[in-house]
Amino acid sequence: MFLWTATELKTGGVFGLVWGIMDWLLGGIDAPVLSLAVLMVVDFVTGVAVAYRGRMLSSRIGSHGVMKKVGILLCIVVAVMLDNVMGTMFFRGMVITGFAIIEAMSLVENVDKLGYGDIIPDFLRVHLARIASEKHIKEDK
Repeated sequence: MFLWTATELKTGGVFGLVWGIMDWLLGGIDAPVLSLAVLMVVDFVTGVAVAYRGRMLSSRIGSHGVMKKVGILLCIVVAVMLDNVMGTMFFRGMVITGFAIIEAMSLVENVDKLGYGDIIPDFLRVHLARIASEKHIKEDK
């Protein structure tokens, strides 16, 4: 009697291989990477909720959001490779921290758009408004 079916073994092998490759490329699946992954997933889910609430769901916009998340992971891969080449442990942490801050700000913005802005502290709301206005100024140029 077999413990697992052939399909289960193949599926487990594929997932194990993908996980191993991701582990190597991202410099390890540790707390910073997991934290960033959680922020990315929650940001995406709240972004979909904002789009649903505003009746603006679009597969094109959603796929653009997914590609941004893939781009974040690719930036981490580049940072890991730079660290490996230089023999440091600097760039990976810096890139993960920077993108975690961006994802957290996007998450707060989505919470505000969902109508729960009263739970956002005023100093954070002012800071986000300033960043948004600076972003619009740069886009106009």
